[in-house]
Amino acid sequence: MNFKKLSLLLILPVEVISSSLFSCGSSSSVSVESIITQAEKMDRNELFKKAMEELRGKTMYALGNSSRTTTAANYFLNYLKGKNYNSHTNDFVDSAEIQNEFPYYDPNFDGKIAYTQPVNNRIFSFISSDIRSTTHTLSMTLVQDGNQIQSKMLNNGYLLNYIPKEWDGNRTSNAIPLALQSLNKVFVFNNQGSKKFTNVWDFVSDSFSTQFMSLNSEPVGKNFLFMLTNSTYVAIVKEAYSRYSGNKIGIDRVIDNVAPLTKKFNLEVDAKYSLAWIKMFVKQFQLEDDDAPIANNLTNVNNIDQAGLLVYSKFRLTKEDAYTSNKNVTIAAYQDDYVGFGGYMYKHYLQILKTSPCPWTSCAFINFLVTTQYGFSPWGKDIGGYCSNPSSNQDHSNDGGNEYPIKNDRGYDWWTANEDGKGRLVIEDPQYCAKMNYTIGNWIDSL
Repeated sequence: MNFKKLSLLLILPVEVISSSLFSCGSSSSVSVESIITQAEKMDRNELFKKAMEELRGKTMYALGNSSRTTTAANYFLNYLKGKNYNSHTNDFVDSAEIQNEFPYYDPNFDGKIAYTQPVNNRIFSFISSDIRSTTHTLSMTLVQDGNQIQSKMLNNGYLLNYIPKEWDGNRTSNAIPLALQSLNKVFVFNNQGSKKFTNVWDFVSDSFSTQFMSLNSEPVGKNFLFMLTNSTYVAIVKEAYSRYSGNKIGIDRVIDNVAPLTKKFNLEVDAKYSLAWIKMFVKQFQLEDDDAPIANNLTNVNNIDQAGLLVYSKFRLTKEDAYTSNKNVTIAAYQDDYVGFGGYMYKHYLQILKTSPCPWTSCAFINFLVTTQYGFSPWGKDIGGYCSNPSSNQDHSNDGGNEYPIKNDRGYDWWTANEDGKGRLVIEDPQYCAKMNYTIGNWIDSL
């Protein structure tokens, strides 16, 4: 076992490792890819039954970016036992509804799922190491960063895609690779001052510093900037520029400066508007370690005329008091007269390792997560996260009521619509991000 594999096992729960040092495994010579093909033709109950046969008395190991997967795994394993989570007792109890829905349930089922969340963007190195090893531990992953997924994983054939029979999402944008959910980072500003933010250029003009996380800490932020050079979003940025009524002197100077780069990077001429916005944003934004401090800053009554680009769901955690309140912040795109893109959208992707020791369980767990509201509920309970399977989403359009309008989420369709008066989010595309990584990526690093 190599060092990276040993490191991964050391961060997994001790009690799980002691019960089963390696994952389930199989004596079958059938490939993971062929099992996925079979699984895609099975209905949910057939697949869950098959997974129970594979996992009984064993452990499946998984890793990813979201800690909520641990909760979802508990939901799934107890579902197979015919149990549902009871929030009043904080325990799992027998559920007649689940038992009727899934007649193959077994109250004595003893399969386990061990999930870990590596830090410092080490997920991809762990996956690569496991696949290249002579023995294989990891079965599946819930991972973000479309650029690295495409360039390091998919292009090398390390990860395989499974689309559940019951999944009814958008096959153009969310199927390959399969997205569990889309999350939005949106422009928000403190509304206690006099400064107006009615155009996306307001967040970069006159040397304004928008609060934002480090591009190296969370690479999806860099993917957002890559996507701005895509023709769809170039048109939005150019339109916002043409309708901008603020000071354009500094903006025009930067546009002229970056115009030659469009030819160098093989972009359309109008991409100069996007390159200018990117350059001004990167050179000027106020660096924060995480989105939580940005939300805390913006909701403070004293931090007038400040703005940030952050995960929408952070505002669910605001503690209301005399100095801090969600009443003090406004989502830029929710204003009737706002022009331009309202932020960006990245995704969590569900993938199966090509050497998965537990391919049936991997498919079954993915099915549970992405096609049932119960499976998606650890994420779906909050604003700002949207399952790729529309029927799994919850309605958060009135979470804040009249008192806290920022929490009234207008939903996936509103945020992704590319039309005036809608969110017009910049949406991550793994293939495009991987394509732009070397050229645009190196240029952004140089800024």
